[in-house]
Amino acid sequence: MAVVDSKHPAPITCDLNSPAVDVSAPLNDRDIELVQQTFARVAMLGPNVVGRVLFMNIFKIAPGAVDLFPFAKCDPNMWGPGSRLEAHVIKVVETTATAVSLLRDLPTLVPVLQGLGLKHVGYNVKPEHYDVVGQALIAALATALGDKFTEPVKNAYLKVWTIIKDTMVGDNYK
Repeated sequence: MAVVDSKHPAPITCDLNSPAVDVSAPLNDRDIELVQQTFARVAMLGPNVVGRVLFMNIFKIAPGAVDLFPFAKCDPNMWGPGSRLEAHVIKVVETTATAVSLLRDLPTLVPVLQGLGLKHVGYNVKPEHYDVVGQALIAALATALGDKFTEPVKNAYLKVWTIIKDTMVGDNYK
C-alpha cells in the first residue's frame, strides 16, 4: 500500500515497504523515486544539520578521517556556525542533493561525479574511504528518516551510493 501524505511539503507517494529492493539489481525507476522522495524529507532538516550528522558519523566510524580535514582539526570551533567544517558539510549535502536530483539524467551526473572523484584524489581520499562515507550516510539517513527508513529505502540508497562510489573512484586509482 502506498504511503500518501500529499499535504506534507515533501510528500511521499510511493510505497516504502513493498516490493523489496534487490541491492544487486540495476537501479530502476522505483529506486529513484524512493531516494528522491525520502531525500526531499531529509533535505527539510537543512544541509547544516544533515551534514553535521553525516560527518559526526564519519568521524565516529573512522576517527582518523578528521586528519583529511586539517582546517577542521585545528579549529576549536570545528562544529560551530560559520566554521570551515560547517561550510564543507553544507557543500557536501548540497552536492548530494544535486546528485539525487540528477539520477534520471546520468549523462549530466556522471561527469560531475568523475570530476569530483578526481578532486578527492588530490585530498588524499582513498577508495576505502568511500565505504566509510557510505556507512555514515546510511546511518545519517536512518536518523533523519526514522520509521520512513525501511529496508527497501535503505537498499535503494545503497544502490545509489554504489553508483556514486564506483563513478567517483573510477579509474582514478589505477
